[in-house]
Amino acid sequence: MVDGRYQLEDARGSGSGGVVWTAFDRKLKRTVALKRPHAVASQADRLQFRREAQTAAQVHHPNAISVFDAVDGDECWLVMEYSPADSLDRILATTGPLPPERVARIGMQIAAALDAIHAKNIVHRDVKPGNILVNEHDFAKLTDFGISIWREVTQTSDGQFSGTPAYAAPEVAAGRPATEASDVFSLGATLFAAVEGASPFGAAEPEQVLDRARRGELLPTHRAGPLAPLLAEMLAARPSRRPTAAQVRQRLGEIVGEWEAPTPVVHSRGRRTPLWRRPLYQAVAVVVLAAAVGGVVLISLDPPPEPGGAAAPGSALVVDERMANPCGLLDRKALERFGPAEVHTSYGNFNRCDVLVNVGAREPVDVEVQLVTRKSHPVRGEPFEVVEEPSNSDECDRTMPADDKYGVRVSAKLPAPPVDLCAIADVALDTVESTLRRGPVPRRAAPFPAESLANVDACQLLDDSALTVLPGVDSGSAVNAFGNWACKWYSLVSRTEINLRYDQHAAQEPIKGESTRLGDHDAFVRLDTDLSTSCTVSVLHEPANLPRRTTVELVVLTVKGDRPGTEYCAAATSLAEAAAAKLPR
Repeated sequence: MVDGRYQLEDARGSGSGGVVWTAFDRKLKRTVALKRPHAVASQADRLQFRREAQTAAQVHHPNAISVFDAVDGDECWLVMEYSPADSLDRILATTGPLPPERVARIGMQIAAALDAIHAKNIVHRDVKPGNILVNEHDFAKLTDFGISIWREVTQTSDGQFSGTPAYAAPEVAAGRPATEASDVFSLGATLFAAVEGASPFGAAEPEQVLDRARRGELLPTHRAGPLAPLLAEMLAARPSRRPTAAQVRQRLGEIVGEWEAPTPVVHSRGRRTPLWRRPLYQAVAVVVLAAAVGGVVLISLDPPPEPGGAAAPGSALVVDERMANPCGLLDRKALERFGPAEVHTSYGNFNRCDVLVNVGAREPVDVEVQLVTRKSHPVRGEPFEVVEEPSNSDECDRTMPADDKYGVRVSAKLPAPPVDLCAIADVALDTVESTLRRGPVPRRAAPFPAESLANVDACQLLDDSALTVLPGVDSGSAVNAFGNWACKWYSLVSRTEINLRYDQHAAQEPIKGESTRLGDHDAFVRLDTDLSTSCTVSVLHEPANLPRRTTVELVVLTVKGDRPGTEYCAAATSLAEAAAAKLPR
C-alpha cells in the first residue's frame, strides 16, 4: 500500500528511468499507474520532483496521460492515469515499420497534446516512441513529460546529456536547453522511426548517435510517402524553420482526412451497474417479454413532443436549446441517499443546473450537470457511452454523448471530501441517462425574460472591427456553444483564444476583479490566479426595467494565450467594452 491509498497490483514494466505499476486507488475506486525511480531520490531530487510533478499536473488533454497525484514520503511515486495500451516502440518491435497513414493518425494526436503542453509553457524534453501509448483503435497518448529525475540520461565524454540521443534535436544534443521547437524535432524523429523503421540518426552507440544528432546528419526517407515533406520541415537543423506543434497537427490532419480517433471508455471497478441490471432496462425487458408471450399491443411510453420549437437538425433529444431544462435531468431524491439535497437553477451559465448535497462536511457537494454541443465541447463515443474524465480527489467528472449533436457533462465537487465523489457523480449520471432514454430533454416551465442575456447570441457581440485588437482573429473563427450562450474565437497566427460566456452570479456576493466602467456598465478586470497567461473582464448586465433579483447576469470575457496575462488585459478590456455596447438596455 502506497500512501495508505494506492494498492500496488502488477509491475507493468521497467526501464532506465524507473518501474511502473498498476495500482488500485481505494479512495476513488479506480485503476491508476504508479511510477517510481530506481534510485533513492536525494533531497534536491525531491524538490525537483515536486516542482515538475506540479507542472505536469497542469496538463489536461485527451492525448496526454494525466498526472493525478504525487507521493513524496520514504519513496517518490507519481500517480498517473492508467492506460492499457502498448508503447509505440513495442508496437514497432513487433510489427516493424507502420504505413504512413497510420503514422499520421498517431502523430496528429501527439502533436495536439504537445500543442496543449506548449500552451502552458511546458516543454516535454523527451518525445520518443517509448513515451507514446497507442491502443488497438490507434488512440494515442503522450506520457512522461517533465519528470526530470526519471529522464533517461546518457553519459558522454563531455558531461551528461539528458534525453534520448536517437530523437534529440541538434541544438539539444549540443547542450542548449530544450524548447518547443526541439519537441517538434523529437516528434518528427519519432514519426520517422515509425514509418522508416529506424531513428533518423541510424543505429550506433549512444555517443555516436549523439554526435550525428549534433551535426544534424539524417538518413533519407524511403517509406514516408505523403509524410516526407512534413518530416523534412520538422527535422530542420535550424529551430526557427520548424513548424509549431499546432501546424504539425493541422498538416497531419490533412493527410488523415475524415478519420477521428475514438475516446476509450474508462471502466472503474465497483461503480456503474451494467445496463442489463438496471431497473429501467429490466422493466422494459419485462414489457417486451410480456408482449412476445401474450401478443399484447405495445403503446409508446415516451411523452409526446411539446409544442413550441422545431427539432434541432440531427437530434431528437433537444427540441429547442433555449428551452431545454438541465434541471429536468437530475433527480434530487436519488441524490438524497448521500444526504439532504437542494436544487439550484441559477449557478453559472444557462445550460447548467446544480444540486447541493449535504454530506456532513463544512460545505455541500456541488453536483453539476451541463448540456453541451459536441462541436463546442468535443465528446467522443457512441450515445450513452460514459467517458470518465481525468479527476482528482476534489472533483469527479463524467461526460456522456446523448446523440450525434449533444452531450451531457456531470461533475461532483468538494475540497477534501469525506465521501466518494465519483459514487455521487455516477448516481447523478444514472438519472440523466434514464431521463434521456425516455425521451427529449425536459422543457423549461417558462421562457427567459425578454431582457435576459439568455436571449442574446454571444457570437454576435464581437464583430471583425472589435476583433482587430488581436492579430489573426476574425468572426469566421467563432465557435458557438449550447443555446448561443458562449462563444470562442481563435487566432490563426498565434495561440490566442477569446472565450465569452454568460454567468449568473449571486447578487450579494462581490465580483472578483478591479472595478472599472465600460460605457453604461460596471465591469471588473482580473488576472486569473490559476492560469497565469490569461486576463478576464466581467461586465454586469442590469437593464433598467429588470426587477431586482437574488442573482445578476454577467458577460465574462477571457483572453488567454502563451504570454503573461498582464499583456492580454488591454485587449480583453477593449473586447469587453465592444460586447457591452451591444447588450440590451
